[in-house]
Amino acid sequence: MSSRIARDPSPFRSGLVHSALGAFTLTFVLGSGATAMHVMGDADAAGPTVRVALFDEAPSDAPQLNPRLPGYQAAIGFSQADASSGTAQPAGVEPDLGVEYSGAVRMTASASNSAAAQPQGIRINGKTVLPGQTYSQITQVGEAGASAPGDVTSKMVQIGETIADDSPLARNARAFSNPDGKPTVSLIVSGLGTNATRTRAAIDELPPEVTLSFAPTADGLRTWVSRARRAGHEVLIELPMEPYDYGRQRPHAYVMQVGVSADANRQRLAKLLARTPGYVGVMNYQGAKFATEETAVDPIFEALSAKGLAFFEDGSLVRSEFEGSARDAGLAFGKATAWVDARPVADEISQQLLVLETTARERGAALGTSMPFPVSIDLLKEWIPTLEEKGIALAPASYYAKRSLGRGLSAGQAQQASLDPQG
Repeated sequence: MSSRIARDPSPFRSGLVHSALGAFTLTFVLGSGATAMHVMGDADAAGPTVRVALFDEAPSDAPQLNPRLPGYQAAIGFSQADASSGTAQPAGVEPDLGVEYSGAVRMTASASNSAAAQPQGIRINGKTVLPGQTYSQITQVGEAGASAPGDVTSKMVQIGETIADDSPLARNARAFSNPDGKPTVSLIVSGLGTNATRTRAAIDELPPEVTLSFAPTADGLRTWVSRARRAGHEVLIELPMEPYDYGRQRPHAYVMQVGVSADANRQRLAKLLARTPGYVGVMNYQGAKFATEETAVDPIFEALSAKGLAFFEDGSLVRSEFEGSARDAGLAFGKATAWVDARPVADEISQQLLVLETTARERGAALGTSMPFPVSIDLLKEWIPTLEEKGIALAPASYYAKRSLGRGLSAGQAQQASLDPQG
């Protein structure tokens, strides 16, 4: 007679069975609930709710609306309550939006039935903007703004070889005189705006006679330019130009190229110059290839000359057509005689500063360019105070560029520097 031995159920098997039953039950309950809501629920209740209050008169708890245009209160039929005091705003009092209206028609409830007159323009930050214009177009004329309503044509023109008095080169240049005819040294610190610490050091620690040049990739360019000008510095904008290894790096959006049309390059130039006002000219950023193509350089220099700007060559180019094209276009031009920190080593920098001194004594003027390396700024701070005792004057870069047009110094001053090279 066979016998069967009763054994306890496996704990693993029991746990697995109970887990499966629990999951099935939960799925069934949730599925049933979702199905019920889908069939019997209100689809509109699932969306966001927007409540709109319509009223003829303003109740005590009416929302405080922000008027944007003159006559807004009369148009909507109730007075604007003062948010701070809770009292009604007096009739005729309009919000201060920082805009001065010049001949513009103010809307009123009674004026809606009459023919609207054409607005004559508005003044924003001291500049007159007419219908069809934008504020940025007006600011391109310069920080001085438009001179009068209706006169929106830029006066940045050249008359022969004389820069018009209201050109950026004349208007934004730092005042400088050299009655004794001393040799002069001008310095441009370039590549600013990409490193905040070095940019602040150049603005705050170098004398205001040092010209500052800002990179085309600088963030907050307008802010940096304003800060530099408040510190007394002249400002340049760097114009990106096509190098020979153009394909190895990401090109700037407004780069001057050999293979595009002159109109395309002029449009890029206009967009770059529109980023900020307040500069006296531009300086090349790279451009070893572009500088050798006279047919590409000429239209750009003609445009810069028409705007009354100056152009500076940073001294890094082996060969360029810049000087000849600038002469043909009547463009104020300055070519650096020394790139001070091509090798950012103290001994090399000191040697290049000595070259500037020698060139200034031999030619009457010299121009040097530098990057805002800490070692460069430190050495410039030590070297600049020694120029006076050496009989050399520190001049802004605009003074050096004006020499190409015969406006930098008089013939007597040039003769004085030549006859007395020791200052």
